[in-house]
Amino acid sequence: MEKLLTIKEAKLLLGVTTHTIQEWDKKGLIRVVRTPGGRQRIPESEILRLRGEENKREVLGYARVSSQSQKDDLERQIELIKSRGVDNILTDI
Repeated sequence: MEKLLTIKEAKLLLGVTTHTIQEWDKKGLIRVVRTPGGRQRIPESEILRLRGEENKREVLGYARVSSQSQKDDLERQIELIKSRGVDNILTDI
């Protein structure tokens, strides 16, 4: 489950005031979760998004052949992986 931060924690991490966070919430610029008691909590992912530190995944491809004589097969594997949008490819012979 994602960590939820209090307004106080969020404003310290973002360098803004409580009022700014409340205004962002009203304008829909930040996702705010309300507890059953009505308190506002900010998901950690929102803090990262606003700071430009979103968790980004990188796709890595892997191509392997058993021997040097199969190097042509390795090249075909690499081309297939690249055709699927993967740029970072590890190879092994």
